[in-house]
Amino acid sequence: MVKEMSTRQAVLELLKKKKELSVSGLKEHLDITEMAVRKHLVKLEGEHLITSRTVRQPMGRPVIFYSLSKEGEKMFPNNYDTIIVEILRDVHDSMGEEAIDKLFENREQRMRKKYGRRIYQEDSLEQKVKDLVDVQNESGYMAEFIDHHDENTLSFAQYNCPIKAIADQYDKPCQCELQLFKDVLGTDQVERVECIAKGGNSCKYTITK
Repeated sequence: MVKEMSTRQAVLELLKKKKELSVSGLKEHLDITEMAVRKHLVKLEGEHLITSRTVRQPMGRPVIFYSLSKEGEKMFPNNYDTIIVEILRDVHDSMGEEAIDKLFENREQRMRKKYGRRIYQEDSLEQKVKDLVDVQNESGYMAEFIDHHDENTLSFAQYNCPIKAIADQYDKPCQCELQLFKDVLGTDQVERVECIAKGGNSCKYTITK
């Protein structure tokens, strides 16, 4: 049962990261047979956690691709509610955009203190990035350190955005997150190259050593 549940979760996380995969694509990432992959997919479809679509190929059989359904997306942390967005709109309407900016700047300051207790400036840049990934994972961002074996560049990606509903409405949260990462990593050479709120599959950052 433990093995089954861990594989089930692995399938869901892969679809969250990759957005869409075939049976063979899932098998490449899982240490199980294609038949076992299909069994998990049948169960997940039965639970309405995934959906599928058939794509015709120039040659051979059509390929079925699987992705998370709306119910499947709810399996991942989203620490916001519609009422929060509504409150922010009320604040914006009554107090202006500066008040919204101040709210997120205050949050950034609180986060900087929290991260400062986990990420040590005397560590190497690579270690600091890895520690940042750990902290983000604990907060539900589904973060991953990406090893390019590049001596000059580091990168990491976040496949879940707990505040996506807010980031869809306001640019300030993303701006504050970027500044927060620069501060805790101790470098201005941090660039966001992909953003979920802008339609990307992840929030991806590159850091130049």
